[in-house]
Amino acid sequence: NAYPTYGDDSTYEEGAPTDGKFFLRAERNGSHVMWGNYKATVDGGYYLRNTRTLYGAQGVYRSPQTTTRGQSRLSLEAYAANPDNLPGRESFLGTGGSVYFLQRQDISVDSESLRIDVRDRDTGRVVETRTLTPGRDYRINYLQGTIILSEPLTGSASSGNVVSEAGGEYDVLLVANYEYTPVAGDVDGYSYGGRAEAWLSDNLRLGYTGIVEQTDVADQTAQSVDLLWELSERSYLELEYAQTEGPGFGSSFSNDGGLIVQSDPTAGVTDGTGDAFALRAQVDLQEAGLRLPGTISAYYETRDAGFSTLDYETRTDEELWGVSVDIDASERVGYRFYFDSFEDDDGRVKREGGAELSYLLSQRVKLEFGIEHLERFTPAGDADENGRRTDVGVRATFTESDDFAWYLFGQGTVDRSGGLERNNRIGAGLRYRFSEQWGFEGEISDGNLGAAGAALLTYNRNETDNVYLGYRLDPGREFSGTDLVGRDRGQYVAGGRRAMSDSVDVYGENTYDLFGRHKSLTSTYGVEYRTTEQLTLLGSYEYGQIRDDVNGDFDRKALSLGARYEDPEGLSWRARAEFRRDRGETSGTNRDSDAFLFVGSGRYKIDESQRLVFSLDYADTQTDNTSLQTGEYVDAQIGYALRPVDNDRLNILFKYRFLKDSLGEQLDSSTERGPRQTSHVLSLDADYDVNQLWTIGGKIGGRWGESSPDDTIPLTDNDAYLAVVNARYHLTHKWDLLLEGRYLEASDAGISEFGVLGAAYRHIGNNVKLGVGYNTGSFSDDLTDLTYDDEGVFINLIAKF
Repeated sequence: NAYPTYGDDSTYEEGAPTDGKFFLRAERNGSHVMWGNYKATVDGGYYLRNTRTLYGAQGVYRSPQTTTRGQSRLSLEAYAANPDNLPGRESFLGTGGSVYFLQRQDISVDSESLRIDVRDRDTGRVVETRTLTPGRDYRINYLQGTIILSEPLTGSASSGNVVSEAGGEYDVLLVANYEYTPVAGDVDGYSYGGRAEAWLSDNLRLGYTGIVEQTDVADQTAQSVDLLWELSERSYLELEYAQTEGPGFGSSFSNDGGLIVQSDPTAGVTDGTGDAFALRAQVDLQEAGLRLPGTISAYYETRDAGFSTLDYETRTDEELWGVSVDIDASERVGYRFYFDSFEDDDGRVKREGGAELSYLLSQRVKLEFGIEHLERFTPAGDADENGRRTDVGVRATFTESDDFAWYLFGQGTVDRSGGLERNNRIGAGLRYRFSEQWGFEGEISDGNLGAAGAALLTYNRNETDNVYLGYRLDPGREFSGTDLVGRDRGQYVAGGRRAMSDSVDVYGENTYDLFGRHKSLTSTYGVEYRTTEQLTLLGSYEYGQIRDDVNGDFDRKALSLGARYEDPEGLSWRARAEFRRDRGETSGTNRDSDAFLFVGSGRYKIDESQRLVFSLDYADTQTDNTSLQTGEYVDAQIGYALRPVDNDRLNILFKYRFLKDSLGEQLDSSTERGPRQTSHVLSLDADYDVNQLWTIGGKIGGRWGESSPDDTIPLTDNDAYLAVVNARYHLTHKWDLLLEGRYLEASDAGISEFGVLGAAYRHIGNNVKLGVGYNTGSFSDDLTDLTYDDEGVFINLIAKF
């Protein structure tokens, strides 16, 4: 039973993270095996990518033999676990802002993996991806499930000189994978998988990936085999075959930053069983022996109906292929040719091909010409979405200086058949840096498909001070489950961070969306105030609002207040309170919930030999959904330690603890919830060094309170008393022996038990000792542990500093 203080200001780093009774890690030359908490990352293939934070076994092997480029000839990674949490996966269409709300709260710390995906709006093909780095690219509030990006994220992108969609033909998504704590009993099963890679030569790699999820919530088996022939970074061939059986966990999607979150519209439509094949190739022309600099790239993909991964949920058989040629004919002239094709068994067809020419007229003027042919057919689509169209376009870019460039563009439809509208469009844009701090970029255009525009004004004073103001209008955008009623007036975003002084930092952002009658506002504000060298105050407020006459209104408020005070020679403390309230109904779903959390701790140094510490954890949640558990939890502790610095033969530890747990005790390596309780616990522990060989000690404790096996049975009295005596013998320079007798009297529970505990410890160096022992009693020396499952062998690792 750990005490909150040991009297010597010792601190520790959790180098052995584990949710169970056992932790092991053995490492050598970059390879390791372990049992404990870890992040299992399966990557390297195109289809099967997965990152999970688990408790269980993991093994990683990296062969010492390497290729000429430094890769290990053989790499193996495998994991197996009985997961305590469930994985969440959510995709957010960029709103032009930086604040995004996850559907779940109570996120497992450091379990998240975030990336930016650029996807074809019609086919869903991922054309580009970028992994985000915590701290640099984003911040996350694990309790409230809030992500704050370092820069605003736009929701669309374009490529090429001819634009087939006014606001861009690609969606830009923030994709979040994470682990969250589910409602008790939701997880029951196991998860295992791994990846193997072998470099058969310096240029040829063979890989295999396998993932198995059997958790009742989602049962799936997925595997893939892939081959990489890599001549250089610019010339390669990749082949992959993947297979999935079972639906997987699915995902959710939001296009308003997380105020309205919907399940993937394809999730659950199929059973998740299907095959997929992917080929990707690129050749550098000069490496192939040609004089012209440039590349030829191609891809081919097929996905069966039911194929299900984190990136794809396939409803019908699909086939995609494409080719692109980029040539730099000279310093002034460049060519590009491309063609993409998509078909599925539902009859959807999209084919798009074109050619582009760029000519550097002078150092100041660049001319670009393009022609593109589009064929699109959707059986269930509107008539104006189907047909054929050929567009031509021209763009002139004028680079006046390193700080100022502007451009004009125009395009027109020269041939059309079917219901596709003409795509005549004209527009202009500019990029201007007023100074080292101020910058602006914007574009405006109009045409048959509607007006479009984007603008972003930024001020970057230094690494801590920045301000931005933006606007975006995309005539082709949609909200899932929300039809446009009225006129879309676009999205506004305004935000920034600033160091007001040496002692005050503030930040804030507002994103305002006017999608016809569907109007939403997302705001976040925060401040850090360093009042003195010892005291710092922190606060943040997050707010979300939806006003929709058709689908319902919704409001979210989240407030966080914190403070810390540091005085190494006296009193030090820190505290944080967070509150979140959701009110409203969207698409017929009640989303009312309240959650409050308080965490506080402190330390007082009485003198060099005595310490006093205290802590308080409080949580109260009320909700009708599964994001948080409904219940109350209070854990308050006061501890005292006496450890004389001049003569430490006698050491005394004292603790008072009040515990109110209506959620249920977390059981080792399980998501099952154990007994509920309200308890007052007192304990006193002391040991005395008789001489250099013998140490004797003892402990007395008492629990006064109530408990129940589960939330269906009322609380009843459950007082208990504990007495422990022990002796330690320092056998040799390297060994210690421990013998301990324990007695527990819990008359209300009908328990009166005596147990013996014995252990042997081996010293490893000057700071660590490893022990193995056996406990004959079913109880532990922690009086708040009501599970009585402690009989058996244990391994104990002790570190001293």
